[in-house]
Amino acid sequence: MNQRSTGTNSELILAIDVGSTKVCTILARKSQNGFPEVISHSVVPSFGVTKGNVVDVNATSQAIRRTVGEIRADVGMDVKSAYVGITGSHIAYENRVDYFSDIGRQGVVTLDEFAKIPSMVTDGLQIPGRKIIHSLPIHYSVDGHDGIKNPVGMHVTGLEVTTHLITSDSYFADKLREAVLLSGIELKSLVVEPFASSESILTQAEKDIGSAIVDIGGGTTDIALFRNGSLVYTAVIPVGGFQFTNDICLTYNVEFAEAEEAKLRYGHTNLSAVDLMETVSISPVGSSANIEIRRRDICQLMRERAVELIRLVDLKLQQGGLKENPNSLVYITGGASQLPGFLEMAEQFIPNCQVRRGIPDFLMRMTDELKEPCYATAVGMVLHAYRSENSAERQLGIKDTIEEAGFLRRLMNVLKLG
Repeated sequence: MNQRSTGTNSELILAIDVGSTKVCTILARKSQNGFPEVISHSVVPSFGVTKGNVVDVNATSQAIRRTVGEIRADVGMDVKSAYVGITGSHIAYENRVDYFSDIGRQGVVTLDEFAKIPSMVTDGLQIPGRKIIHSLPIHYSVDGHDGIKNPVGMHVTGLEVTTHLITSDSYFADKLREAVLLSGIELKSLVVEPFASSESILTQAEKDIGSAIVDIGGGTTDIALFRNGSLVYTAVIPVGGFQFTNDICLTYNVEFAEAEEAKLRYGHTNLSAVDLMETVSISPVGSSANIEIRRRDICQLMRERAVELIRLVDLKLQQGGLKENPNSLVYITGGASQLPGFLEMAEQFIPNCQVRRGIPDFLMRMTDELKEPCYATAVGMVLHAYRSENSAERQLGIKDTIEEAGFLRRLMNVLKLG
């Protein structure tokens, strides 16, 4: 057991990415130097999740328990609560506008009022069958002036806020919550996975100019699109690496594990990069003899599925308005994005923007393993949690400082009067 010092639970962040093929958990320590520091991480196979949705609570909870157990054994400390990622085709968004007439009654918009705006948007808001995951302000309007990013200190007579509201189907959110609780972990918050991935890849400058994250996982392809620094569009396509493997299964009647190995070993989306005469030996289900197939035939399946997925992605990017700006960036990330030739195909079929590979970053002491695209979501959840908790602590600290200053002023006045 590793007995290295990790700090108190309040200084730690535990993030769990429950995917269709793997569960990745990262434990990090808060830092005063700008970014959290990785203490430990664990990756185990995922069972009970299909296309991002929990279909077997017990199997999912066992995978979560195993990965958290490995973390606990490594650091010698019991971490009790975690941030958990959520995705699936049931994820939806709404860009809504709300007006709050009470804001600014003290003369200007205060920091305390500003911090409460996301909860003011959601308080009392009931969407049948839906659970609100994120309430993310896009911009504010003050007395008819639009596009304001931070209204603190401004004189207003009411404030209008435009918010990116992300929701999930209550049934699937409850299934995930149940699996987490059954594993012995308290759920701090759910985090929508493409939003998390954007935290580990995009800089603020890239969010400002207009950028998108396309995270291709085992079961889904998740998209988050930013404009003028704010998240404005979220989408989930129920196609991922599983479909690429399943195409091989159905075409050649082989077990999934063998099809997955063939995909990883021989898959490519560029047929010209593959020897025309190269063959692959496979074992069909129910047959005692192997058969030889052309590698190019496997790659043709990969290419057809890749073209279909990229066109769906391009359609979503158009719907989100990203293609209107030729300087926009599209980062392709996620484990399934590493299929040879996929990035080059995306560059070809997603015009009018710059397509790049998305590599997670911004955590201290990241191992080479964590710098792979398949860990973008887990790394991003740590960063999201850190920024959220730091923001809350900073706002509380500022409020305490203001109240303390007010008390001292009142005390001085009393002493003067005395």
